[in-house]
Amino acid sequence: MLFTVIQKNSPMLVGEAICKANFVDGRKSSWIVKNEGDFCSIENSCKNSSTELVYSVGGSVIGVEIDDECASKVIEPLIDIYGFEKVKWLATKYYSFI
Repeated sequence: MLFTVIQKNSPMLVGEAICKANFVDGRKSSWIVKNEGDFCSIENSCKNSSTELVYSVGGSVIGVEIDDECASKVIEPLIDIYGFEKVKWLATKYYSFI
């Protein structure tokens, strides 16, 4: 899945918002955001334990490589924070033929 937040926030702020929304009290967060300079990465504990990349292009923050299992855990907090009109997403399916 890919998402776009039409906002001039830094990728780190968007990544932190996603991780904060998925924090469970009393347990160490399994969603960790890491600043990588011009972009950030989010490690999570979804079914396939994917790593997302969040970066900025123009006036938007883009997120890629989000596991379908995690989609609602990413999209819902972003809509709550930025509003439905500023969050866009595209569900994609990757198939390997090897």
